[in-house]
Amino acid sequence: MKFEKLVEDEAFICAQCNFCRVCPAFKHEDWESASPRGRIYLIKSLIRGEIKPEDLDEEIIQDFFKCTTCGECEVVCQTEIPLIDVWEKARASLVKEGFILPAHKRIGEAAKKTGCPYGEDRSRDWWLDFEVSEKAEVAYFAGCTATFRTVEIAKNTVEFLKKAGIDFTYAKNDEICCGSPLLRTGQREIAYEFFKKNYEEWKRRGVKKIVTSCSGCYRTIKRDYPEIAKELGYEWDFEVYHVSQLIHELIKSGELRLEKLNKTVTYHDPCHLGRHMKVYEEPREVLKALGADIVEMENNREEASCCGAGGGVKAQFKELAMKMGIDRISEAEKTGAELIVSCCPFCKLHLNQAAEEKNSKLRVVDLIEIVNQLL
Repeated sequence: MKFEKLVEDEAFICAQCNFCRVCPAFKHEDWESASPRGRIYLIKSLIRGEIKPEDLDEEIIQDFFKCTTCGECEVVCQTEIPLIDVWEKARASLVKEGFILPAHKRIGEAAKKTGCPYGEDRSRDWWLDFEVSEKAEVAYFAGCTATFRTVEIAKNTVEFLKKAGIDFTYAKNDEICCGSPLLRTGQREIAYEFFKKNYEEWKRRGVKKIVTSCSGCYRTIKRDYPEIAKELGYEWDFEVYHVSQLIHELIKSGELRLEKLNKTVTYHDPCHLGRHMKVYEEPREVLKALGADIVEMENNREEASCCGAGGGVKAQFKELAMKMGIDRISEAEKTGAELIVSCCPFCKLHLNQAAEEKNSKLRVVDLIEIVNQLL
């Protein structure tokens, strides 16, 4: 099997130690094949020809894809292997060989058909209550989850941008999935097509700065898109912000006047915003500016526990994803907080479902919801 050079080079640096057993999937599955070390062993065996692609059975492939790509293994890796990239590129190689899980295949087919991994074919601006500029230097990228599953996040974001006096454009039905779910599940060709469409739309609208309220979209547009642009020969000259970073800047400059949030909260670091993109302090600084009493969970910042939904795990392995989500809710309950605050539509969706499954009184709210209501 032909792997990308990064995967080949990095796989053989691995010391096969035990540190990467922090993996949340391994904690629940307890099989070596579901651990980062087990995945590296499989990659090495395929590269060396010790295992042939035709020898791979369904169980081995499923275990390889039980990774949420959260990056906890990368934090503890003693040889500093960029494991997130390794997992994603290895998945792309497996998909090219025809090893794609049923739920991931459905996501890809739905995305190709509707431009949305959820398969939604209704208007993407069904929730928008007012007109926005057709062209502007700032674009709001809502993303699929905030558009079709946690619409309150999209609504609060555009209301916030209006209140803050920011002239912005929103592509409405011309917006298409950023491609994050496809990149994470190894379906890179579809993601590349989505890149082209979004890129061309931003150029048509005169966009220079992109703001998103989704951590997955932020990671994809900020980190993956410049690499894809270089690979395809596109010029990449956009600034990309998560809305929490924009709020933080406006607070520091004195441009926002906010009421106080008199609540005890704990902050959940989304994997794509935190470990993937190193955005840890800005959301916390915003909460401090609101006067919130922040109590940290035992695992926070680069050691934060994954909610369990990412990397295609929620789509294919619902029970495993739920177990991870319940773990995080249990951790939050120990803080005594009234609310869990996060900055990711997918985290909010999944953790609220986990709280309901656990019969917990805790609920998750997105930072933009709080800020918009107190502005």
